[in-house]
Amino acid sequence: MRLPIPIFFISFVSFMVYLTIKRGRQTQNQENVNQSFLERERLANTTRKKDISGLDYLPFTAERLPAFPSSDEVLNSVRAEFEELSGKRIINLSQYTNTDLKLMYGPANLPDLSEYDDNYHRLATLFLDYADRQVKLGDTGSAIAALEYAMELRIQVSRIYLLLAELYRRQGTPENIAAVRDVLSSMEESFCSRVLPKIGPG
Repeated sequence: MRLPIPIFFISFVSFMVYLTIKRGRQTQNQENVNQSFLERERLANTTRKKDISGLDYLPFTAERLPAFPSSDEVLNSVRAEFEELSGKRIINLSQYTNTDLKLMYGPANLPDLSEYDDNYHRLATLFLDYADRQVKLGDTGSAIAALEYAMELRIQVSRIYLLLAELYRRQGTPENIAAVRDVLSSMEESFCSRVLPKIGPG
C-alpha cells in the first residue's frame, strides 16, 4: 500500500529546488559582473595617454576672495591654503571611477587627475571653513562674498548653497535667494534635484 506524499514535503522540495536555481542564477550573474569588470580594467590599463590640458578646470584664483588683513590665526591658515590652490588645476571627477578615468584618459594620467579632483574637494572645504569662521567672527558680508564666489564656480557641495541662502535671510536680503535657485537650476539635474528643495522660500 502506497502512502500519500505529504503536501508539506512536496512544498519543501519545490522550495529547495527554487532556491538552488535562484542561487545558481545569482552566482552566474555575479560571475558575469566580475568578468565584465576585469575586461574593462584590462581595456583601461591599455588605453593610450590622452591630452588632459583642455578639461573644464575651475578658474579659481585667491585674488577673488575678500581682502582682509586678519589677526585671526584660523582665517590666516585658511587664506594660506586658498593661495596654495590658486592657479592649480582643479576639477570635479567624483562621478567617475578610476576605471572610467583610465578608459577616458589613459592610466598614465590617473595620478594627476586624482590630484586635481582632490584639489576640488579641498577647495570646497576651504570655502566652507572660511565662511563658517567669518560668521563666527561676525563678518557675514565676507562669508557671503566667499560663498558667492564658490557658487559662481558651480562647486557641487550642497552646504555652500544652503548656508548662502541662510545668510541672505539673516542679512535681511532673502530676495537674493532667487539667484541661488537660478544657479542650482542650471547645474546637473542629480545635484539640483537634491539641493533645490532644501533651499526654502526667498
